[in-house]
Amino acid sequence: MPSELRAYLDESSANRSEDTQEYLVCAAVVPDDSAEELREQLLALRLKGQIKLHWTDESEARRKKIVAAVSELTPMSAVVTHVSRRYNKTERFRRKCLETIYYELASMGVQEVICEARMPTQNQKDIAHIVALKGQKVVDRDFTISHCRGGDDPLLWIPDIFLGAINAKHLGQDAYYEALKDLLILERKTPDSA
Repeated sequence: MPSELRAYLDESSANRSEDTQEYLVCAAVVPDDSAEELREQLLALRLKGQIKLHWTDESEARRKKIVAAVSELTPMSAVVTHVSRRYNKTERFRRKCLETIYYELASMGVQEVICEARMPTQNQKDIAHIVALKGQKVVDRDFTISHCRGGDDPLLWIPDIFLGAINAKHLGQDAYYEALKDLLILERKTPDSA
């Protein structure tokens, strides 16, 4: 019997031009039977005293080392983005990305998504959103989400690293993305993305 798949999700928002922004969500799809070994490999990448790996906190040399290590891991990642005019509020774009990625993950057999926790009110909005999507039959009633702090589960570091590599590519640094691109099983925009 094949191992169950879980997805570990993080998000990013970046300005792409003077008047456009892109909201991105990435989910690392991990088989349960390899999750503990992957966590150990990721924990070994932390520096002394470091709570978690976070792309924006890492030096160029550390990013290279981390990307090289993650490119050797087995999880596949899915990315959904939404490009729009620049706005301060991005929750609507998050929901558009989540709706698309939840649908895609469910079609891959994923029934549980662990999202990196944000503020409690934002986490509650995510839960209300999944309830609405179940009501609309976008995902079935067995599909669940939960929230976890980034420092509490190293598997949440994988999507952060992928998103960092994608954002670096938009800034002209392609090497990180090139090292990880073969692990991308899905990379698409939301249906109403610009």
